[in-house]
Amino acid sequence: MDYENIAKKILHRVGGKDNVVSVIHCMTRLRFTLKDQSIVDDEAIKKTKGVMGVVKKAGQYQIIIGNDVANVYTEICKLGNFSDTPNNKKDVPKEKKNILSMLMDTISGIMTPVIPAIIGAAMIKILLTLLPMLGLIDTAGETYSILNVIGDGAFFFLPVLIAISAAKKFGTNVYYAVSLALIMLHPNFIEMMNTVKETGEAVHFLKFIPVSYASYAYSVIPIILSVWALKYVEKLVEKITPVVTKNFLKPMLVMLIAAPIALIVLGPLGAIFGDVLSKVVYFIHDKLGFIAIGIIAGIYPFVVMAGMHHAFTPIKLGMLATTGFENFICIGELCSNMAQGAASAAVAFKTKNKDFRQVAGSSAFSALVAGITEPALYGVTLRLKKPMLGACIGAVIGGLFGGFFQLKCFGIATPAMVSIVQYVESGRPASLLIAALTILITAVAAFIATMIIGFEDVVDEDDELDVDEIASAEENNSKYEGERMIVASPIKGKTISLLSVNDPTFSNEILGKGAAVVPESDEVYAPFDGTVTNMFETGHAVGLESNDGIELLIHVGLDTINLNGQYFNPAVKTGDVVKKGDMLLKFDRNEIKKAGYDITTPIIVTNSDNFNNVELIEEKNCDKLEPLITVK
Repeated sequence: MDYENIAKKILHRVGGKDNVVSVIHCMTRLRFTLKDQSIVDDEAIKKTKGVMGVVKKAGQYQIIIGNDVANVYTEICKLGNFSDTPNNKKDVPKEKKNILSMLMDTISGIMTPVIPAIIGAAMIKILLTLLPMLGLIDTAGETYSILNVIGDGAFFFLPVLIAISAAKKFGTNVYYAVSLALIMLHPNFIEMMNTVKETGEAVHFLKFIPVSYASYAYSVIPIILSVWALKYVEKLVEKITPVVTKNFLKPMLVMLIAAPIALIVLGPLGAIFGDVLSKVVYFIHDKLGFIAIGIIAGIYPFVVMAGMHHAFTPIKLGMLATTGFENFICIGELCSNMAQGAASAAVAFKTKNKDFRQVAGSSAFSALVAGITEPALYGVTLRLKKPMLGACIGAVIGGLFGGFFQLKCFGIATPAMVSIVQYVESGRPASLLIAALTILITAVAAFIATMIIGFEDVVDEDDELDVDEIASAEENNSKYEGERMIVASPIKGKTISLLSVNDPTFSNEILGKGAAVVPESDEVYAPFDGTVTNMFETGHAVGLESNDGIELLIHVGLDTINLNGQYFNPAVKTGDVVKKGDMLLKFDRNEIKKAGYDITTPIIVTNSDNFNNVELIEEKNCDKLEPLITVK
């Protein structure tokens, strides 16, 4: 696969590097934060070879690549100096969401970067189950104990990992956040909380404030709430701390305020919230029994599509920490993964398209063996639609079987063939057979259902984008990259943002980017050396082109075309060559205002798309020919 070529096409089709605020990647997706998603060519991106789908979620433009995502990401980063977090939060588009959606997106966004560490630890836990079964390691030996610590470390100290991710999400100090997590996990505090649990006696802070019992090892929500509050504590302390004492007083006050809030209020509140959330989920399981597992298995692909699957991780972890196993979500997830893989395998078997057969085959292998389903989901089943139905049917059948025979999961590794050992229950040898049969039944059912339902085969689409086309576009967009040009103010007056002009044609930048001036004189001067491309017959506007290629429109007043030239006196005509400072036209601003017109004068760079950046230098009282707009 030509990763460099894929990266160039993707970057070009998301609007170029100047439209990218930041980019990161997870296990299968490139996650772009873009300045403007509306300019992205969605269909062209979907047709790009190597791209399996597109998801717009939580303010991100997510491009599903699959197992090669890291290689494409590397090439993307070579093409632009991209960071993994936005440098300017004003550039990040805001999305209107309800509270539940916002909460789920937040938890999911925080959990996503932590998942690889959890999976790594979980796979070691699987080894600790497998190796003793094969007689390769003694459970009473030191090696087993050391491996157990390695496998359990990421889970026990999960709040520390979550604190790092949450600090980045909320834009607060990472080291303060980690400190809060470490306080929650301090051995003395744990011992104090265990004493509270055993004796029932409350611990008090400052003699009167009770500290409720809560266990924070393996927890997620308490530290998320605490780091969220930390953000506001930092801002408060920043405001009230004198400058000369910030170096020592600010850190002390931040921790002195944030830590008690975490331990007394938000930590216990988060623990209660997590417990309630878990009880709600498992209430459904208790009421519907194994049928609930079939239902969750069938709808799980849509949970993944909504980006909410990682929000289930705290619930699964809480159940594992409490009971030692999880027998609802993990089983449904296993059946869903296997069904997606089997449906993709059926597509690979049936399709006549050689290229798509390779895509479907690799997606099937990824889902069945490794449990990575996004290539199958977005690149095959969802893309062809009917195979998604086949996958859901297979998942429901497998979920009902696994639920009926009370299959349990004792780990948190990605559900797949390779992690089948995590479904082995100690003292129940048949559990391995049940797990294997659950996988087999799910896969067979999904494969047969997909073959019967069928699908509309993929027709080869021409994704060839001429390299010269990309180069030409890049040259056009960055023609003046590194060369900063200035457009002077053609009129004396108060400069304002174009966005505040009371006319949507200008404020929405339909004609281009630029600035506006509220005139304090009656003369318009050439802001640079160039040519008059259009002196309007009514004299209310003039078009210019600079010797450097800047195309400029000076529009005196709003809707003043309706004056039919009254109060305007042009000094030049179309085709004239002008020098900076030459008179272009005169007008009578007082009479124009008396006639009921707004004299605000937009000054537009009409070929803004040819430049990386066009912006007003500063809002101020500006004399004629002072710098007004920077063009780069």
